[in-house]
Amino acid sequence: MWTVFKMQWLRLFKQPVLMIMFLGLTLVFVYFMGGAQGAQNITVPTYSDELSSEELDRWIDRLNEEDTFQFVESDYETVFDDIRMNETAFALGLTENNYEFLIGREDMEIATLIQYVDQIFTTEMRLQDVEDRFDLEDITIRNFIEVETVSRSAAVSSGDRSQLGVVVGMSLYFSIFSILFLMINLVEEKESGTWNRLIFSPLTKTRIYMGQLSHYLLAGTFQIALAFFILRYLVGIEMGTNYLEMGVIIISFVFAIVSLGMLLMGLIKSPQQLQVVIPIVTTSMAMLGGAFWPLEVVSNRLLLFIGNLMPIKYGIDAMTDTILHDQTLSQLLTPISVLLLMGIVFMGIGINLIERVSEN
Repeated sequence: MWTVFKMQWLRLFKQPVLMIMFLGLTLVFVYFMGGAQGAQNITVPTYSDELSSEELDRWIDRLNEEDTFQFVESDYETVFDDIRMNETAFALGLTENNYEFLIGREDMEIATLIQYVDQIFTTEMRLQDVEDRFDLEDITIRNFIEVETVSRSAAVSSGDRSQLGVVVGMSLYFSIFSILFLMINLVEEKESGTWNRLIFSPLTKTRIYMGQLSHYLLAGTFQIALAFFILRYLVGIEMGTNYLEMGVIIISFVFAIVSLGMLLMGLIKSPQQLQVVIPIVTTSMAMLGGAFWPLEVVSNRLLLFIGNLMPIKYGIDAMTDTILHDQTLSQLLTPISVLLLMGIVFMGIGINLIERVSEN
C-alpha cells in the first residue's frame, strides 16, 4: 500500500502543473466572483401614483434609514419597462395607506425586502393611528430599554450566504477537476500494463486500491484546505474557526468525489474519452448543485430534484452552515452521511465495473 502511495506522490511531484493550475483558478474565480457579489448594492426602484413628491421623498428617506437596501425614486412607466426588459427584478409601489411589489422574476432578496418594508410600514401606520386617535401632531419615540442580542445565525443575510456559497462552491468545483484528472493515471496505467504488473506483484488488490485511493483522497483534501487557508489569511475572506467540522466535511466530500471517479473509470475505458467527459460531468454537477448560483433562485422542481443528487450540493450546504451558523458535527450528520453514502455506492459500483473489465 505505502509503495503504491509513494509512487503516486512521486509522479505528482514530477508533474504538479495540474493541481497548481486548478488551485490558481480557484483563487482567481473566488477573488473576482466573490468580491463582485460582496460589493453589490441592492437597489429598489420606488414609485407612487398617489403620493406627492414630498410625501414620496419622506417615505424613501424613512426606508433608507437602514443600509440593508437602497430605495431610489422612479415612476411606474420606467419601472414597468425595466421589469419587462429584465433589467430589474422587483420594484416597490407606495400608496397613502398601503404598498405593493412589482416582481418580474424570482430573486433571493425578495423575502428579506418584503419583511423589511412590512416592518417599516407597520410601525408608521401604528404611529399614525396613535396620532389620529389622541389628536397629536407629533410623536417622539424613545428607547427606555435597549436589549442588544448578537446571534450569528440571525445576523447572516442571504447575501452573506450567497457570497460564501460562491467561495466554497468554486473551491470544491476546481478540486473535483484536480481529483478526476489525477485519476486518469489509473486508466493510463491499465493501458500501459503497469496495473497488470502491480496485480502480479506480492501486493494484494486491496492494498493496491488503498494506496491509489488514499493518494487521491489526500491530494484533494490538501488542495481544498490550502485554498481555504489562502482565501482566509491572504485574501481576507472569513472562513470561521470550526476546523474539526470543516475537516470532516472536506474529507467526506473528497471521498464521494474519489468514489465518483472510480465509477467513471469503470464506465469509460480510454483517457481521451475521460478528458472529454470529466469537464462535462464536473460543470454540470456544479451548476445543478449550486456552486455557480444559489439554488433559491431555481424554481424548476426537476432541476431541484437533480440538484439533490449532486455531492457538491451537500458539501456547499454543510460548509456554509458550519461557517455561518457554527453548526457542530451532530447538526451536520445529514449532509455528511449523504456524502459518505454516495461515496460507498459509487465506490462499490466503480470497483465492480473495473474488476469486470480487468477480467475480460
